[in-house]
Amino acid sequence: MYTILVAMLAHLVQLFGGSLGWGILFLSLSVRIALLPLTIRISRRMMRNQQIVRTLQPELDEIKKRFEKKPELLFGEIQKVYKKHGFSPFDLPAMLGSFVQLPVFAFIYRAVRDSVAGGGSFLWIRSLASPDAWLTLVILMLTGAAAYFMPNVSESAKTTLILIQIAVTCFIVWKLAAGLGLYWVASSSVGLFQNLWLRWKIQPMPARA
Repeated sequence: MYTILVAMLAHLVQLFGGSLGWGILFLSLSVRIALLPLTIRISRRMMRNQQIVRTLQPELDEIKKRFEKKPELLFGEIQKVYKKHGFSPFDLPAMLGSFVQLPVFAFIYRAVRDSVAGGGSFLWIRSLASPDAWLTLVILMLTGAAAYFMPNVSESAKTTLILIQIAVTCFIVWKLAAGLGLYWVASSSVGLFQNLWLRWKIQPMPARA
């Protein structure tokens, strides 16, 4: 897959008149958009699971209180509640779907990293092999926006989530080569679109889907 992605990137660079920056953006967007149906489905399952947990929380709290002095029976009672409502805290399809995407992202990341080793300029960026402060700012803004529009997040938790995601992202990208930053921009843009779509169009999946 790595060889295929490198070949695709080389073809796109030629298609865009030798612009490595546009090639990286287009390839990254293409891969993320191709995976979008899968990532949306995974997100819907996660939203469904969160809703079920919130619905079951009063019943679970009651069970925990009832079996407070019998911890050896508590797990079994909780499992009975989960089974009654067709819920599993370990959603295997969602976990497998997320796992399948990891090699794809790893290969495209490696392909972009190897391609920008020689540098090259793009828009205001002097060298795609070096960090760029303005590009980092764009990435942080997209990260914050994606976190803000994340579905099924309470208002009380939203500010904390945004700050944590921005802090973690900043720690990772502030010394990242600008070429890899362009990949991050493309990925974050699709992530933002996905969250907006989930909030606006997609209804949570039925409990037993």
